[in-house]
Amino acid sequence: MKKLILISLLIITVVSFSYKAKAQFDYIGGGILLATSGEYKVNESSYYNKPFGINLRASYDYSKKLKIVPAFNFYLPNKENIITRESKTTVFAFNLNAHYILNSRSRDNYKLYVLAGAHVGAWSIKDEYIESFGDNASRNISEFKIAPGANIGGGMQFHLGNRTLFFAEVKYVIAKTNQLVFNPGILYEF
Repeated sequence: MKKLILISLLIITVVSFSYKAKAQFDYIGGGILLATSGEYKVNESSYYNKPFGINLRASYDYSKKLKIVPAFNFYLPNKENIITRESKTTVFAFNLNAHYILNSRSRDNYKLYVLAGAHVGAWSIKDEYIESFGDNASRNISEFKIAPGANIGGGMQFHLGNRTLFFAEVKYVIAKTNQLVFNPGILYEF
């Protein structure tokens, strides 16, 4: 399943950029991420990401109604200190979404869109257990897990100036680590 999603993501990227002669992004920017905490289980222990992060993205105008938007998300590390355990969870995610513009013929200053796409989350989990009984031996866990999935949601964007756009979107990540993400930010036109 993971290989199928990654191969599909690669094919979509190559086809979408080779179809149009203009092989550059129209907008580049980013914003902040506010999310519900995703949960990943390893050895019957649950690990969570922080609900706050940073988003970097680009936007490629495929047509008047369709935009291809690759994005990289980084969530701040979540550190937990419990008496017998110290853990650190860091989450990165790559998304490749298609934005379908609902009001593309309108001359309004804003655009509404629905989005759907692929999601690949990478969870870096470092955990150190210290036994409080016995010979005080410690058990360390260092895992790097990939959680592929899909995105579905919607958003809006409007012009702040001649070359600057504000965007705000909400999406639901459907994966082993389901979560709802709100992402406002700014895009700059090239």
